This record gives sequence, C-alpha cells and structure tokens, in this order.
Amino acid sequence: MIYISESTWQTMLKELARTKGNVERVAFLDGPRRGGIGFVTTVTLPDAILAPGSYDVTPAAMSQAGKHLRRFQIERLAQIHTHDGDWVNHSGKDSSQAYSQMPGALSIVLPRHGREAPMPSESGIHIREEHGWRRLDTDEVDATFLIIPSVLDFRSPESLASEETITWSEYRAATKAMLAGFFHRFLKLPR
Repeated sequence: MIYISESTWQTMLKELARTKGNVERVAFLDGPRRGGIGFVTTVTLPDAILAPGSYDVTPAAMSQAGKHLRRFQIERLAQIHTHDGDWVNHSGKDSSQAYSQMPGALSIVLPRHGREAPMPSESGIHIREEHGWRRLDTDEVDATFLIIPSVLDFRSPESLASEETITWSEYRAATKAMLAGFFHRFLKLPR
C-alpha cells in the first residue's frame, strides 16, 4: 500500500506539466516504508532524455536522482511516466526500462502527458510480479495506491474570525511540532 497526499500528487502533476513539448515525462515517488506501507514524501524528477513516445534515464541521471534516498533513509516507492494519448498500458520498452524489476515495484502511466490532472484510477498502475509487469484492475488500484486529502476543513463560516492568512513563521512552527509527533508515531510502526 502506498499513501500520497493530495498536495504531493498535485505538485507532481504541476512539475510534469512544466516540461516543454509533446514528449513523455518521468518522475519518481520516494518516501519511507514501514510495515509494507509506503508514504510518499518526495517527488523526484530526473534529468531524463525526453522524446515523443519515449524517455531515457541514463545511469548517471539515475544515480543523481537517487543520492537523496540513503541520506534521508527513504526509498523509491513508484515510477510515474506519461503517454501522449489515452493508452496507459506498458509498452515493451516501459517494462524493460522501468526503475526496478523487483516484485512489488509500481509503475504509473498517466494519460495525455498528465495535462488533465488524472487521478490514479484514471491512469494505468502496473505492478512487477515474478514473471513480469501486470496492470492492476480498479479494485486493486484502490487497495494499492491511495491519495489522502491534504486539507479537511469542517469549520462553519461563522467560526472564521477573518480572511487573514497565517504567517510563514507561524506555519513553520506549527508544522514542525505536528511533523515531530507524526514521525515519532510513524517510526513505531512494525517493520
């Protein structure tokens, strides 16, 4: 199971959209994994060779795009790449040049170069099994890859004092305290 926040998914889509031209795009989703559950914290965009219908991540670019994994004690959880049209299956090249050939590796193919902000259920999610890559069906997608809302706001309009925004320093302090508690609980998950 892999969890990703809605804001991280949207960030990944925005970064892929910044690529010029009608070429395939590629990114990696990285984060910690505990007890078989992965938590995407980082979107990694390699310095890939992008072309219409294909992309290539050279060994040097792959090395550069993986240096942070050991430093932050995280791992590569999935690969994302795009296709031009609606076809989101793996081509033979997609299967042979995926970031990993280890069973359990995930490869996500976004339609129309991700321009229409597809959700995972509108994409092709493929899992590497012992004998090759297989596209997950809809029920398997929902049980394998979950986008979690970044903000849930249940406040009534009457409870809001004003339209003021929180300052960065206030936000940083609150976020630091919240993340410290999250990671403390996270590290206690079974491995």
